[in-house]
Amino acid sequence: MSGVIGKAIDILDALVPQGMEKELSVTEISKQLEMPVQSAHRILNTLTQYGFVTQNSRTKKYKLGLSLMKYGFLMWDSLMFRSVARPYIEELSQKTRETVYLASRENNEGVYIDSIDSPQILKISEPIGLRLPLYIGASNRVILAYMPHKLQEQLLRGVDWAKVPSLKPLTLEYVKADLQRIRAQGYSVTTGEATEGTTGIAAPIFSYERTVVGSINVAGPELRFQTDTIEKYSYYVKKYAGLISAELGYSGSSERA
Repeated sequence: MSGVIGKAIDILDALVPQGMEKELSVTEISKQLEMPVQSAHRILNTLTQYGFVTQNSRTKKYKLGLSLMKYGFLMWDSLMFRSVARPYIEELSQKTRETVYLASRENNEGVYIDSIDSPQILKISEPIGLRLPLYIGASNRVILAYMPHKLQEQLLRGVDWAKVPSLKPLTLEYVKADLQRIRAQGYSVTTGEATEGTTGIAAPIFSYERTVVGSINVAGPELRFQTDTIEKYSYYVKKYAGLISAELGYSGSSERA
């Protein structure tokens, strides 16, 4: 199977435009890659079926399809998201002197894609790439809160609450009530769910398509997050999440997202 995948990638590489749109026939691909015509034809049929290549109905030649463009845009959006957010999370970390995380959504999980560590000796430091279900932790639950209601319900229905990987017991009723609180106040606060003794405060980030794409989260030792601190930091996370959203082209109120 790995050989077939390798040949498919070779075909896609052969079709990459170089300054102008590129089309090749099965025979041309076969000769260029020193691949049997039958093999090239079979792989092209599969790639066409899934939209990775398309065939010109007039010339019968092949070129790259829209599926590759879709995945390319997804990768570009992810890179742009991190690049746009970076100066804002740096500034947020300077104001709070706590660790700041940038998270994005991948299917039913939230993933840390960037962070700025606190300069303090006692601090929270989780690795980039850490992923948890969207119902655990402030940075994830705030994303879940602003997802379409049907997607929320679908995700929550599939959870076995007796086996939730949270340090604190969670129930469907508690999470649903918290999602309502988050929507009402515009941010999420959790303590000791993902990391013991840690409080996180997160706000949602929206794209130009008016959909939630991630969050920023200020996190630190619970003992430093008193009521007045939570109030101040929640203002900051909402402010900087809004600035990042605006940079991404979002306009409108989060309540309508």
